[in-house]
Amino acid sequence: MSTKFVSLTLPRFGISLGAIVLGGAAVLTASAQQMSASISVLPNSNRVTIEGSCAATTKWSFLDAHGGIVGLGHRIEQFTVFDNDGQPIEVRQLAPGQFDSIEPATRFRYEVNLTPPIMASDSAIVSWISKERGVLMSGDLLPLAGSSNDVNSATLRFKLPDSWQIVSGMAVETRREFDVRDIGRGVFAVGAKLRTAQVNESGLMFTMVTDGDWAFTDREALELTGKILKAHREVFGAVTAKQGMLVLFPFPQSAAANQWAAETRGSAVTLLMGKLPSKVGALAQLSTPLTHELFHLWVPNGLVLDGDYDWFYEGFTVYQSSRIALELGLLTFPEFIASLARASDAAMQAGALSLIDSSKRRFTTGRTSVYAKGQLIAFLYDLRLRSASHRKRSLGDVYRKLFQAYATGRNGQRKIDGNEAVTRALAEELNSMDFVNTYVRNTASINLASELAPFGLKVEILGLRTHISVSDNLTRQQRDLLRDLGYNDATHAVRK
Repeated sequence: MSTKFVSLTLPRFGISLGAIVLGGAAVLTASAQQMSASISVLPNSNRVTIEGSCAATTKWSFLDAHGGIVGLGHRIEQFTVFDNDGQPIEVRQLAPGQFDSIEPATRFRYEVNLTPPIMASDSAIVSWISKERGVLMSGDLLPLAGSSNDVNSATLRFKLPDSWQIVSGMAVETRREFDVRDIGRGVFAVGAKLRTAQVNESGLMFTMVTDGDWAFTDREALELTGKILKAHREVFGAVTAKQGMLVLFPFPQSAAANQWAAETRGSAVTLLMGKLPSKVGALAQLSTPLTHELFHLWVPNGLVLDGDYDWFYEGFTVYQSSRIALELGLLTFPEFIASLARASDAAMQAGALSLIDSSKRRFTTGRTSVYAKGQLIAFLYDLRLRSASHRKRSLGDVYRKLFQAYATGRNGQRKIDGNEAVTRALAEELNSMDFVNTYVRNTASINLASELAPFGLKVEILGLRTHISVSDNLTRQQRDLLRDLGYNDATHAVRK
């Protein structure tokens, strides 16, 4: 799975003021028991009441940290448990969100304070409710009952204020009742004025739910979504699910007009944005996170890979999604190489950690070292592979082969180490482990000028910033390779 959260305050690809959010979200582990719960959204408040049942247990634990946010357990209030006869059982609170009952209990009831987070970017990765709308995520609302944390599925029923609706990317068994097979991936949009639209891409029925006024129309946003899904499907050769959802909401608190934050859980993308007044600017802002987040439906959320390989499913995906945006005309070649120059500057400031080590410390040392350095090394890898194969293969082929080998549903759902699987796939395409050992496993510094010179790109340091440009005298091979990346000779000549 992926965990990602993006708070980028500029509508462009590359690392600037942040990185992309939970490419998928952390999954609550294991499965055997099933929980049943009713979630009631209280009118005119930021609270929900939750009551339900599960297998008898004396230990109750709620998610307290996610995506760098800590203290989620403080939101759980008035926690009470009962026996089979409905009699209350004494409960001790061991820590925020951690409870112990003196006797086994099968029923529970509590309230959750879902006041939107102070930080706008955090609202993409946790549950919240405002007066107009909200996003409910079962992963931070439901208890992990039992000392082995073995509850991973649930039947959920929702009670909403009059006129409110609920939309989810999963099938509805009955009115407002959902069977959530993976608690960590359940995402539900609620609100009084929700609008929905659907697009079908090769068997993937994708629902867009939105609210509020945007500079673009719902049709324009849906068409952009369909175009991106089609491009991603062409990379992987197949879709990863039968259903999916995009929640496109304004921030529930004050935020800059050009700010956005996003997270992908399973097949559900939550995208919160500020409101730019220009249609062109707003669509450009939408395309940036959407191209990246929708890619996460396949990697990592459609794979059985496990472990801390964020350097690939985040950093490499920043690069690959910007390549797709370039192909779709959502990004220009100058913008493309400018984002790589910014990534180079950010990577230089990140410290001497290997990509794999950076992933392990992602939420303690900052995401820049994962996203920026991963994006830059993906670029170098793609250039080498395209050149070595005489432009017959690219990084996209690595993604396709990974999906063919490790798509969810294969390998008996057995989890496979992501670092091992990805580094092996990268090395096999290049017929050598040298690149992987140098730039992924070890802490070698990057001499960008010498790395890019063989491909017709030159590097200059202007002030404190890196600038990448196309060389004036290109060989035929260099020109053809750069054209494959989106370089346009005529545009370059006019700009000169």
